[in-house]
Amino acid sequence: MNNEPSENMQPGKILVVDDEANIRTGLQAILTRVGHEVKEAASGEEALPVLAVFDCEVAIVDIRMPGMSGVELLYKIRSRRPYVAVVLLTGHGTLETAMAAIKERAHDYLLKPAQPEAIRETVASALATARRDREQAQLMDSLRAGLQRLGELPAANAASQSPTFRKKAIDVGDLHINLQAYEVRKGSEVVSLTPSEFQLLVALASRPGEVIDYITLVRLALDYEAESWDAKELIKRHVFALRQKIEHDPSTPQVILNVRGVGYRLAPAPVSGG
Repeated sequence: MNNEPSENMQPGKILVVDDEANIRTGLQAILTRVGHEVKEAASGEEALPVLAVFDCEVAIVDIRMPGMSGVELLYKIRSRRPYVAVVLLTGHGTLETAMAAIKERAHDYLLKPAQPEAIRETVASALATARRDREQAQLMDSLRAGLQRLGELPAANAASQSPTFRKKAIDVGDLHINLQAYEVRKGSEVVSLTPSEFQLLVALASRPGEVIDYITLVRLALDYEAESWDAKELIKRHVFALRQKIEHDPSTPQVILNVRGVGYRLAPAPVSGG
């Protein structure tokens, strides 16, 4: 497989945090080889001042370190740089590890020792997510400023005050997606989604009942071009996380349905739980 960055993916800024020097050195060699800029830290405490001056996009963090744990560092990264995608490193991979990583809102996790290709692919996916989230946040800030300015202007005509003009939303089953407020409700409950999860849900809800292939979903939700197999692997993690938030029983999905080997579709009328 080609080790050079794709035309659609510029090299990124990566922070590697691990108390094992050989792990840090290995990751730096693998990532700098394809053009990424990499900074190292031997602990969570050492990583914090680096974060203050290094505008990283992805942080690869060991879960188990002396002093500050990887999860504790993840929390601090979230509070200081919310658009950094965090990849957790672990030497003990289990289903519980995967669930914990998702619960803590990590982008993904890697098993030690990870193969170079797996590291590069995970970082590429994390970069796409980080850049997408940051761009969406910037667009939302611009949109809010524009809407505030628009609200300060006198109405040009009556049509601009009509409910149809003001309300832009999608309703599918018991899901209500407010496109202007970037808000999703499941019944009366507000569902908190990441920007990528929101875009994924909007893409599926815009064409309820219709199968959308993996490549299209990655393009719409992550703003990333990928081959079919890579697209499937990239999008399934986001589908998994989204199901945890909108399905009544994520182990038996009734809202987001998988069409094996093709893509996903949103059930036109999801079944409400009792």
